[in-house]
Amino acid sequence: MSESPKTLRQAAVELLQELGPTHYQELTHQILARGLATSSSKTPAASLNAMIAVDIKRNANKSEFVRVRPGVFGLRALHAAGAKADGPATSEPKPDDSADGTSKDETEQRVRTPLFPTYREVRHLLKVWPGRPRKQITGLQATLGELRGTPQSTVDWTDPDTWIPERLSGDDADLASAIWAKSGKTVNPRHTYGHWLLSQKYELIEEGPDGTLALTDRARDFIEHEGGEAEVFLDEQEGLAKLLALVADNGPTRAGGILEEWTEYLNRHSSFGSPSTFRDTLRRRLNNLLDRGLVDRKSTMYSVTDAGLSYLRRVGTEEALGGDEQQELWTLAKKQEASVRESLRELLLDMDSFAFEHLVKRLLEEMDYQNVEVTTRSGDGGVDVVADIELGITSVREVVQAKRHRRTIQRKDLDALRGSLYRFNAVRGTIIATSRFSKGTEEAAFAGGAAPITLIDGDKLIDLLIEHGIGVRKRTLEVLAVDPDAFGDLEGEA
Repeated sequence: MSESPKTLRQAAVELLQELGPTHYQELTHQILARGLATSSSKTPAASLNAMIAVDIKRNANKSEFVRVRPGVFGLRALHAAGAKADGPATSEPKPDDSADGTSKDETEQRVRTPLFPTYREVRHLLKVWPGRPRKQITGLQATLGELRGTPQSTVDWTDPDTWIPERLSGDDADLASAIWAKSGKTVNPRHTYGHWLLSQKYELIEEGPDGTLALTDRARDFIEHEGGEAEVFLDEQEGLAKLLALVADNGPTRAGGILEEWTEYLNRHSSFGSPSTFRDTLRRRLNNLLDRGLVDRKSTMYSVTDAGLSYLRRVGTEEALGGDEQQELWTLAKKQEASVRESLRELLLDMDSFAFEHLVKRLLEEMDYQNVEVTTRSGDGGVDVVADIELGITSVREVVQAKRHRRTIQRKDLDALRGSLYRFNAVRGTIIATSRFSKGTEEAAFAGGAAPITLIDGDKLIDLLIEHGIGVRKRTLEVLAVDPDAFGDLEGEA
């Protein structure tokens, strides 16, 4: 009697016993290549990924499977045994207890860390803290927390070279100076509490038998391998993998454009509860992704970079559950955005010069300028548009020169505009161009003692047109993805 064919699930369990934690794509490839199971699905890898994710969500810590990191699954029994053998330096962080006293599944993501730092700064500090007593680090933080300036004696906290010798002494001064110097003067010692919280929560550093701090295995991997397992683990736990996928799905987008989805994610996977905290966690994690080059920001618009797409393809994202098709959509959207930008550039260069000035007028109106007017074609002294802008409680007159050229804009154009300010009672000016500016022009734009001139080059102009929906239409493409939370909720109701 022939043996009944295995399901994908049964084959996955059998193979994970042999291979250990494996990415779902490689797991599917091995199952089909070895003939352990067959699948009628056109995308068997995506089906297996969704099946395991739903099983984990539905059964929590009773599931046979455990998510080790994005897209990588293992067997819970083997993973628990391996974590116990590895010890605290490589084990998962201890799960939080829920309100009803039950323990949350260790595979559930938990966005824990406030004041979230950049990884670059954390790496600097992990080279300073080891060898020092724990109480020296916490002591400096306590001292800095008590330091305050007064209206009569203000303190410029952005200048550690000044305030460290003036405000600190002994071990506090020694540690603060080491942080400032060994980071190449990039990490301000006053703002390292979030870095310490992250390092403590995820056991990047531990107290040795002699009372001094030492790096863990995870920390060494984090320092030596940018984009390695430790970094990917932190991204998954702290929601950065989800956030990167949100930017890929929605970009180019303002931070506010993904705030609702981010808030929904935090409601499921964190204990944060206030709108201000939702915004702050979003801003700080976007800064982290920016610093690593995984997202790009132009004006107020965020978009995923090629490096970010490569990262998502490599590690996967449990929230999208779209498999290879999701990755292809992100890549196609990125290519389509580049094509649209190039088409916009050519259209701008082909415009009539007077029509281009009216395009600038409309853009300024969308940017909340008031009393925007295009000047007459003659006798304007190089000024094409005049407008008023509210700065605080003051209304300021600004003059704008519109340059529809392929050539680089030179210093003489800036000097001519600056010399025309008095004719319009303006206090500042802007040059909006379809090309670039020479180095001399950029250096002179905010020269000391001179009226400021803002420079908007072709790339920035296209960013602004896209941001304000001028000359482009945004079309929404509905993309479906499996939601394991919904299946888990239904099981709970049943």
